[in-house]
Formats: sequence, structure tokens, C-alpha cells
Amino acid sequence: MTFDYCCSKNLSGKASWKGQVRLITEVDPYELTVTARNSSFHIICGTYTHGHFLCIPDLGVSTPLAALNDTFWNLEQLTINNPDLSEPDAISIICALKALKSHLAI
Repeated sequence: MTFDYCCSKNLSGKASWKGQVRLITEVDPYELTVTARNSSFHIICGTYTHGHFLCIPDLGVSTPLAALNDTFWNLEQLTINNPDLSEPDAISIICALKALKSHLAI
């Protein structure tokens, strides 16, 4: 399954861009590719005993997540735990997860 989604740096929609999610597996843990702003990330996300998680194996990135649509908390966790990840890339990933929630029962 592949779908497009929109990202924005703030709630006003200024500095917005489009991205694309390609779902590789449709069972937990979910494997997907997120592409936005000339960047592409291979992501594994799912649930575990304490909630949700996100891993980007190619970058050595992993972090706990709140609900997939909790963009504030998830962005904070992703950027605090992985300071080398650029803000636009982190926003692209978090917005992709929010869009993913509407396509999956996670």
C-alpha cells in the first residue's frame, strides 16, 4: 500500500510539503518507507509492552512513541533522542506516522 500525506512545520500550514508512505508489511511490527523533501527513511514501528516504538535501522535511530497521532510528543522524543536528525526530516517522519494511523489499526 502506498499513500501520500502532507507535512507542515506548524499548525498554520506555513512551510508545508508533501510526502509518501510505502507500507512494506501490514502486520505489527510495521515496516515502511517514508519519502519527503528528497529524503527517504526505512522505518519499523509497532507496539510493545510499554506503548509504541519507532526504529530507523539505517541511521541507528530508535525511540518510544505515544499514540501515532500525538505529533507533539513524538516529535519531541524523536529529536531529543536523535539530535543528528534534521528538524524537517523528523517532522516528515512524525507526520507520516500520523497519516499511517488512519490506514492501520495501531
